[in-house]
Parts: sequence; C-alpha cells; structure tokens
Amino acid sequence: MLELVLSEASRPSAPALHGRLRVGMPQLALNGLSESWLLADCGDRHWQLLAAAAGMPVSRLRDGGGRRVYPAFRAVRLRHGRLGSVAEDDELEVASQLGRVSRTQFYSKHVVSAGAGLCAVVEMQSVFVARETAGLNTSAVRSPVAGLEHVPALDEGLRFAELNRRVAQAPQAREPGRSARGGHSYAPLSVRPCPSLHFNGAGFLYFARFHELVDQAEWSWFGPRAAACVTTERHLLYHGNADVGSALLVQLCAVEQGEAGLHHHCQLLASADKHPLADVFTRRSQRRVQGDFLETLFEPRG
Repeated sequence: MLELVLSEASRPSAPALHGRLRVGMPQLALNGLSESWLLADCGDRHWQLLAAAAGMPVSRLRDGGGRRVYPAFRAVRLRHGRLGSVAEDDELEVASQLGRVSRTQFYSKHVVSAGAGLCAVVEMQSVFVARETAGLNTSAVRSPVAGLEHVPALDEGLRFAELNRRVAQAPQAREPGRSARGGHSYAPLSVRPCPSLHFNGAGFLYFARFHELVDQAEWSWFGPRAAACVTTERHLLYHGNADVGSALLVQLCAVEQGEAGLHHHCQLLASADKHPLADVFTRRSQRRVQGDFLETLFEPRG
C-alpha cells in the first residue's frame, strides 16, 4: 500500500507528497511499470496536493455559483521514461510537488524512481471545470475556485505551460482531422470508449485512458512490433471531453519507424464533428529481453 506523507514544512506554500510502495501486478504491464497505473496514481496525487492546499477534500470544492468543480488536466507529460526497468517486488518511490501556473491553473511534478534509479518524471497542468449542463461532458467550462491563492508559482510549471502553448499553436496541432496524414497510408481508427473502462467516477472520459485509445490504434496499425514497445516519452494535450456512447477517431498525423522503436503524433477526434479532444505525442522504444515470450508469441503456427 502506498504511504503518503504531507511535508509539514511546505504546507503553507507548496504542498509536497512522498510515497513508497512495493511493486506488484497492479502496477505492472507487459513490458514493465504500467503507464496507465502511473498516470492515474500521479493524477490522484495531484488532487491530494490540491486538497491539502485548499484545506478540504477536492469533492467539496465549489465555484462562485455553488456548482461542483472538477480538476481537469490540460496537459500531461511523461519523460525520462525507463518503465521497462521496473520489475515485481521493486520498491517504487514517488516524490511530488504542487505549484501555481495562473489564477485558475496548477502544475505538479512527480519524480518516480526504483532500485535501478530514475524511471520517469511526470508533469501535469490542470484547470478547474464545471458542467453547465448536468450530465453533459461537452458542456464543461473553466470555473475558478477560491482558497488556493497562496500556492506559489514554480518556474518549472511556468516553463511547462509555455511549452504546452507552443505545441498547441504549432501547425500539426491546429489541423484537426486533416486528410494529409503526414505522408503515410494508415487510415484513422474508429473507437467507442467503454463506459465501465474508460470513464471515471465523475462521469468524464478519464485523462489516464486517452493514451490507451492511442495504444489500441497503434496495435491495430503496427501489430506485433508494437507489443514489445515501452513508452519513453508521452506528451498529451487535452482539448475537450466526450460523453458516454460517443464515437471517436484516432488519427495518425505523423510517424517515424525504426529498429529502435516507434515515434508518432496522434489526434483523438469526435467522430460526429471532427472536434479535437486531444493531441498525443509518443516516443516508444523496442524492448529486447532475452528469452522473452514476445519473441515467440507471434510465430506462425502450423
């Protein structure tokens, strides 16, 4: 079980969390530490830091109109990924810190290490949103809350926010559903997120499931070679959300393939109007393990 300790010295200004746990199957995926578990865990720590700063559970936060507000991610970036170095029974340590980006936006950084050393750095930028129409995720709008004014800005957070602005304004991120798919021949993949798997308890398409839809498309496009890949870097920019039952498209905008792995940029789009929900930039390396069952998993069978 993860043991979290709030740093008393930082409580008035920049809340911090430190935790350790033994790695077991819930934290592992086929090729090492589960990226989905890691992002979900860091997301939960981000909310705990906000709750500590506000002095109340996140579930009790309200905007000026009395509506419940939800912390929604605008961007998440995993870098320095060595997820394949993490194995069962390793001790995982996560150190987290919260900072302010603006009056309505917050940043957290999570440094993840195991016995082999650093295995990931996760950065997150969030904003509070409220639904203008109950039950309709597409009606969510930004809505600030009071009580967090004392959280200081972090230089790293300001740089991360600026990076996200530059990436979002780049041509490749401003052409939703473009037909010239980076010179490749891979067709968009239609997906319909599963209510019991991809949506969270607040009814939103969960931020830590967006990349899973991209990975599903990657598996469809590239087949067996994708099975041995592990993420070294992932940068997600979130533009919107989807309602239960909505159909989405995963569009491959650009791709590089080589012996070392796969690098690609995908967009998640609403099928109905091609509205962009996310840009996902991925770098994945080929994991070579002696005797790994992946070497024989896809051999032709007589």
